[in-house]
Amino acid sequence: MLQTRLPEAYTVEYRDVPVPEIGPEEVLIKVKRFGICGSDIQVYHGQHKYMTFPVVQGHEAAGTLEKIGDKVSGLKVGQAVTVQPQIFCGVCQPCKSGHPNVCQNLRVYGVHTDGLGQEYFAVPAEKIIPLPEGCSFDDGALIEPITVGVGAVRRCGDVKDRNICILGAGPIGNFTAQVAQAKGAQVMVTDINQKKLDLAASMGIKNTINTENRDLKTCIADVFGPAGADIIIDCAGAPASLTSAIKSARPASKIVIVANFKVPVEVEIPLIQRQQIDVLGVMMYIKEDFFTAVDLVSQGKVTTEGIISEYFDISKLKEAYEYIDANRLDVNKVMMTFGE
Repeated sequence: MLQTRLPEAYTVEYRDVPVPEIGPEEVLIKVKRFGICGSDIQVYHGQHKYMTFPVVQGHEAAGTLEKIGDKVSGLKVGQAVTVQPQIFCGVCQPCKSGHPNVCQNLRVYGVHTDGLGQEYFAVPAEKIIPLPEGCSFDDGALIEPITVGVGAVRRCGDVKDRNICILGAGPIGNFTAQVAQAKGAQVMVTDINQKKLDLAASMGIKNTINTENRDLKTCIADVFGPAGADIIIDCAGAPASLTSAIKSARPASKIVIVANFKVPVEVEIPLIQRQQIDVLGVMMYIKEDFFTAVDLVSQGKVTTEGIISEYFDISKLKEAYEYIDANRLDVNKVMMTFGE
């Protein structure tokens, strides 16, 4: 089978390797889609803090079940599925206390260990998320980034009738906004990229604001009035975005950090204290968030229409990254296909 592997930054190898064998509690997936996300781009550029080369990428993926282990029940050959890409140790304090997403020995397929950037992938059956009848492979692969949004909104607490400002209109910001709206929040999304804001608006986000040369606090007041935002969610991941969030947060509000920051950020601690701002980190998601994401897509409350910028065959992974680098400001999601 074809396997794509990154031996070092900016390099892709195309390898012919055996189809993996499965154990009695595993399944074999015939991979149909593999989406490239922001963390994959960081890995390709050698900028991801928590990975080492070589690695087979692929944690946003969908496919069909090719084989099922003898001890696996409730799944069937040919079934469309996606994968929860986290691997937990199960013995550390976070795992034992119900917070496996911050497992102290956490590994993620496609980052810390080989992922689904290959034609077939063997995985424990417990990691399988079944997709409903009629769900496209595109939507199946996008369930993972939608699940990031579900986890972020869950971290906020009850968001019904809350005013939420989301910084960043890329795929994660877009999906987080859609999830928050579906949960009953009043939502605004900000960015300095008008094309991404226009896409967000076309996907149902009611308030999209271009903050280039504009003060964030003023923009928030324009949408939500003097009450401001109850919650600001940072999906942008730039030092300036977090600084703006802190300066724009109203007293006794929340700032929720979803984005991966490439560099440390200096923050104004006295302002956080004086305004009594809750600053919350988000680390991925839990398994239940996947089921919520699947339901939201199935019910039409979250859409993926228009989010995919381009398709490439898995044999063109290097070209896909070159396309992303050449069109960085305009690309939303690049999707890898498998011989289709």
